[in-house]
Amino acid sequence: MSERMAKLYEKAWNKTVEGLNDYKKNIIINNYPYEDRHDKEIADDVIREAIRLAEKWDMELSGKVTTPAP
Repeated sequence: MSERMAKLYEKAWNKTVEGLNDYKKNIIINNYPYEDRHDKEIADDVIREAIRLAEKWDMELSGKVTTPAP
């Protein structure tokens, strides 16, 4: 995995978790490693959403060259 994708996945994870309701956010933050089936299902949904978001961002960035401002 490229460093860029790792950063996109992390950013997408944080954005996805930030947007959760308090109930789900509490499960994600406090119940790791998700031994309860219900907690694991919620975590899997959040993971899928974060992956989709990161890959969407990657597709949007593909082909675009960014250069630092002077």
